[in-house]
Amino acid sequence: MAFHWELRPGVLSVVLFAGVFLVAIACAQSSAPPPASSSESPQVGKILSVRKVLLTPYFVSRFPQIHYYMLYFAIHASERTYCSEYETPVLDEIDDLFSAKNKDVEFVLKGKSLTLRTPKGRKLKARLVGEERC
Repeated sequence: MAFHWELRPGVLSVVLFAGVFLVAIACAQSSAPPPASSSESPQVGKILSVRKVLLTPYFVSRFPQIHYYMLYFAIHASERTYCSEYETPVLDEIDDLFSAKNKDVEFVLKGKSLTLRTPKGRKLKARLVGEERC
């Protein structure tokens, strides 16, 4: 017994359209991302100053508190100084940043944020601020 298949023109066009759509999606996902702009490329700079400020107001309580610190630091690179602030409760991050003072570090600028890599390998994502805060 032989089967006879008939495809309606509407069904055939839908199947073809779906195939083209899936191929287009596969090509778009496999394409390489665009190259980063010059402001997003890694730069090397020297940390000039680091200052820490306790954010958590100290008051007596029955329960222990986590103290948050605001770190203000300045980086000098390519004849320009960038001032940034970073909030953290992690004391190791604070120690890493203070130990990196007067050393060259790698950082990336992207818009109003600065991502810093400390010599010990920590990544700190800070906000750029005015020079009066450094």
